[in-house]
Amino acid sequence: MLESIRILIFSFVFLAISWFPGNSYASIPHEVHTLSDYHFTVPPGLQSKVEFWKKIYSEYSTKHAVVHDIKNLDIVYEVVYLGEKRLSRRARERKLEKVKKKYRNILRKIAKTKNKSGLKGENKRVFQLVKKDFYKASRHIRAQLGQKDRFREGIERSGLYLAEIKRILKQYGLPKELSVLPHVESSFQIGAYSSAGAAGIWQFTRGTGRLFMRVGYDVDERRDPILATHGAAKLLKRNFKSVHSWPLAVTAYNHGLQGMKRAQKKFGNDFVKVVAKYKSRTFGFASQNFYAEFLAALHVVKNQNKYFPNLVIKKPVDMVSFSLPDYIGIRTAMNYFDMSRDEIAKANPSLRRPVLNGEKRIPKGFHFQAPARKVNNLVARYGQIPQKIKYGSQLRSKWYTVRRGDTLSGVALRFGTTIRSLKGFNNIGRRNRIYVGQVLQLPRGNSKRRPSYQLAKLDSKTVSSKNFSTKLVSYKVRRHDNLSKIAKRFDTNVRHLTSINRFRNPNALYPGQRIKVPSQEIVKEQVASKSVISRNFKLTVDHSNTATKKKSVPVKIARAVPKGTLKVARNSNESINRNRPAFKPVSFSPNTSSDSKIGTITVDFDETLSHYAEWSLLSVRELRKINRIGKKGAISVNDKLRVNFAKTLPVKFDEKRQEYHKAIQEDFFNNYEISKLTIRSVEKGETLWEMRNENYTIPLWLLSSYNADKDIRSLSVGEPIVIPVIIPKDKNA
Repeated sequence: MLESIRILIFSFVFLAISWFPGNSYASIPHEVHTLSDYHFTVPPGLQSKVEFWKKIYSEYSTKHAVVHDIKNLDIVYEVVYLGEKRLSRRARERKLEKVKKKYRNILRKIAKTKNKSGLKGENKRVFQLVKKDFYKASRHIRAQLGQKDRFREGIERSGLYLAEIKRILKQYGLPKELSVLPHVESSFQIGAYSSAGAAGIWQFTRGTGRLFMRVGYDVDERRDPILATHGAAKLLKRNFKSVHSWPLAVTAYNHGLQGMKRAQKKFGNDFVKVVAKYKSRTFGFASQNFYAEFLAALHVVKNQNKYFPNLVIKKPVDMVSFSLPDYIGIRTAMNYFDMSRDEIAKANPSLRRPVLNGEKRIPKGFHFQAPARKVNNLVARYGQIPQKIKYGSQLRSKWYTVRRGDTLSGVALRFGTTIRSLKGFNNIGRRNRIYVGQVLQLPRGNSKRRPSYQLAKLDSKTVSSKNFSTKLVSYKVRRHDNLSKIAKRFDTNVRHLTSINRFRNPNALYPGQRIKVPSQEIVKEQVASKSVISRNFKLTVDHSNTATKKKSVPVKIARAVPKGTLKVARNSNESINRNRPAFKPVSFSPNTSSDSKIGTITVDFDETLSHYAEWSLLSVRELRKINRIGKKGAISVNDKLRVNFAKTLPVKFDEKRQEYHKAIQEDFFNNYEISKLTIRSVEKGETLWEMRNENYTIPLWLLSSYNADKDIRSLSVGEPIVIPVIIPKDKNA
């Protein structure tokens, strides 16, 4: 009896301590969610959002746009029919902007009306729809494009991978319902790529992707639906184990785990309260609606035959795979596996362009895939490859950073390649224009490049004449010409000109005189200055919002920016600069000893300590220690960091760094293009985040390249900033 009383007292005390308000365990009660046995139901209070997205996925096609309130999805002002013919994005936006402007005006008129009972027609309808806070509502109007046709296509495409995706989720002990997430992220499009850099059907960013899979210059496993599913399963499992709530774990997939942990700490597991009250710069419309979209997609997929009759679901392709014991070239794979380049690319979507065009080899350990009907025995076929065309290492990348005075023909001549190859590898337009600081990818050729430290010392006096073309042309000397000017114009030197013309007195030139010069004339190949815009574009004042349009008035970029937005009209004869200036390479302080292994780097966009650790073969801990950065310390763009190069050479570090940035840029420009540039002044209280998210998310490296003379992390009110307006190349994206 006494023992029973003691047990009761102990239990009472334990419960009291557990539920004491100051106790940390009571602050976040964990839901009884298991890892796999969980039924995804709609939480009370989220019904309106889920119903809205059900209609977007199953009722309205991309020919319709739903004009709605951004906060309350019950408020739908109008469903706009965009027409049978697919409009361009710009034309669609213009049409929808007129509709949104109409409702902004109605709401503001209602807000000013004292006697609401006298409202009639559209004004009365909108009044009854919104009910309150009319002026605030006028600032929350948004248009959402319908997705019915895309969702149907996604269901049909999903048949290629769905069975394997569900098997992988089961392998990780996760709910099979999570297989619906790619519908929300990408409609199961393998080539899906967002302007923020997310790729593949699971839309992994580079930073998150490299935590779970290989993301490099030769291979990007985010693009492979099956390999990426393993990464997604690991991420979702990690999220759930951290927050113990599937609504929060799924939202963390979009918003990030740390953000959801902060929201949970503040509001617990009340997910509807999190959506309604959690404030964060990045917790916007997409993150707030991500779980509702998932639930809506889940409902539509479960009832797919009801919403989409006569579906033609694709069947999975029977594939075989083999882990390569060596590095091999793309042509070797084509010849011995009897596959075309396109067939290899389709079967192995994680292989990037540098591998497919032969610039890099298919890496050792890569799981090469082929359709079973095409290749019966990959191992046997691989055994037929001669040992001399199997390699133990990857091909080195070749890069060159453009200096002042460089020309395309000069770079081609110096590195033993052709102008055509340089243009093809670097997406250079017809005008052959290159830019100071631009990083050119050098095609692989027979000739060897001079070491970079020698290149830095070359000038017109030290270059040997054997480097110049033996084909000569006649040139008529102009007024004010001298041999130095002519040598620079034809990418040669004074000694070479003197030699081929057998001048006795090189200074005795006269206008009209005919002399011999190398055939690489470069008069039209200008190297642009850092002010790219001043050469490539005409700046015009945008009067599109005024009642009467006026003619465009050219202005100088240095001139004070008038009120309103300035547009930069693209010159059709010019190509937009699509390459940002190179990062600053490793430098060594002259005060240190000559054998010092400690170099200094300048932090660039999208770089982290883990990147530097990978490229320098160090640990993050070592980098933090040498730079005296604490565990919670962060790095920012333009910071100076010290790196120990005891384990690798600076040139190899820079090579990996260059590949990393080049991959980001190539992926971006394969999917997006710059339609125009706008110049606008920074407004009070405006953040860079808001400026770069006006349309699609503009990468910071791209924004920086058009504002090379500014620190875009620290802008002053009224300061003009150039913003590239980007549009997807795929009009169906």
